[in-house]
Amino acid sequence: MRETFHIIMSMYDSYNGTGMQPALCFACLIYLMVQKKEKEKRFLFLGYTLLFFIICFFPLTAKAVMRVCTGEEMYWRMFWLLPSAIITAYTAVVILMQADGKIKRYLLLSVMLLVIVMTGTNVYSGAVFERKQNHYNLPQAAMNICDIVEQDAKADGITHKKLIAAHEILSSVRQYDADILQPYGYDVLCGGKPDTEAAAQIYRIMDAEEKNWEALGFYAAMDDCNYLAYPAAEGDIEGLTDCGFDIVGAEEEYYIYRRDDGKERYKGRWLITQYGLGEGQQLMFYTMQDLEGHLIVVDGGWTTDADNVREIITRLGSHVDAWILTHPHPDHIGAFTELYKNLGSIKIDKVYTVDMAEPEVCLETAPWDDTAIYEEFKKLDIPQLTYVYAGDTFEIKGLAVEVLNAYDDNVKKLSEDLLNDGSMMFRVTAKEESMLFCADVGRDMSDYLLKTYGDDLKSDYIQMGHHGNGGLKSDFYKMVRAKKAFFDAPDWLMNDKSGRYTTMKNTYLMASNGAKIYSFSTAPNQMILK
Repeated sequence: MRETFHIIMSMYDSYNGTGMQPALCFACLIYLMVQKKEKEKRFLFLGYTLLFFIICFFPLTAKAVMRVCTGEEMYWRMFWLLPSAIITAYTAVVILMQADGKIKRYLLLSVMLLVIVMTGTNVYSGAVFERKQNHYNLPQAAMNICDIVEQDAKADGITHKKLIAAHEILSSVRQYDADILQPYGYDVLCGGKPDTEAAAQIYRIMDAEEKNWEALGFYAAMDDCNYLAYPAAEGDIEGLTDCGFDIVGAEEEYYIYRRDDGKERYKGRWLITQYGLGEGQQLMFYTMQDLEGHLIVVDGGWTTDADNVREIITRLGSHVDAWILTHPHPDHIGAFTELYKNLGSIKIDKVYTVDMAEPEVCLETAPWDDTAIYEEFKKLDIPQLTYVYAGDTFEIKGLAVEVLNAYDDNVKKLSEDLLNDGSMMFRVTAKEESMLFCADVGRDMSDYLLKTYGDDLKSDYIQMGHHGNGGLKSDFYKMVRAKKAFFDAPDWLMNDKSGRYTTMKNTYLMASNGAKIYSFSTAPNQMILK
């Protein structure tokens, strides 16, 4: 309620401008109230204005209008319904008609015009109006883009034309050429919801300051978008070529790209997404999806993240082919444990986890630990559950999975922190690339894993052990030689300089070895596993 009221008042303050015009309107209302001859008009204007303020300023009705009609960002348009100009103009006419003699009327009119000029602003300014560029009264750039797309499509016999357009020209493209489809319309820019999850993700990427071209290419293929118009001021984007987009035309303000390979480019490839759901908390939650609709979930975060996890999985189709639970810490299995009590529309085919030591055994080596969620998890009846062990290999819808570490006698022998060191460390491999998930495996297992696997640890991407804090030794990470490193950590942990945490040290280590760093500050973070 309070947040909604703040939004209303903020927009009303912007509508007010200097505040003089609304003040003039209210002065006119007061004048009409005391006029005996204007009884009917008085009730009309006062009644309407009062009704307007009740509806538009009361948080419950305002929230309903935002949800159904305008969206939050465009609620300011409601203030157009306030009849300020009509009330002011009508009152001016009443005053002029009651004045005796022409000279007095002209003097009053002059004063009124002066008041309006002095209290208002010039709307005919370059910030609002610009000289029209064509008889369509549309931006010439938008028309040029449509013409280029139509000419290119005609030359290559393309009948399906679906364009991802920069937001500033999106509505103009639709007005000029309705034959060119788009993943979403102007209503989405005003707070509406796209029709598909792919369209929603395309909007998110196009609205972001830093564009993820890899993810855009994936979602463009998913939503059958084959054209893209992007500002020429950004230059020819190299990353777009890697996603299958090639320049087919240009005009003064935009480059126009086309992709020809449909979904072929992404066969056997997986889009991996790292989420950062918690408010300043460390957690682990990833999804992997392909264009055939298969979905793999890794962990999920805290119990309090369950609703967000449910929403994400529902948006992705509600069908989880495999849910991998690395170990039973609350920031890893909390959301799953909560969701599994009431899955609703979510269907889970397989659940993979480690055969961890009993909670009381784990507490013997780490008495500070929290096993409440672990104990709750053990009470669940999960018929699709499979325990995995170090050395196991299996396949999930064409994605190869190799388990490098899981709780066993080696962990029991070497570790003083069974819950963390008994995590499932696993590697997923697509056609060309692999990603190593270290979960919370720590220093006690580093030397053993390095000795056991050696150069076989090499992976293209890595999820950092124990959120990048503590965890595995530098020699282990150097052997992996990853191109991208994912830290499941919030800003405070990534930037801590107290010396209590080693996240900054590990960030420097990975960056100095050529890895690009990702953390919750930019989540959701996405990449294509080729």
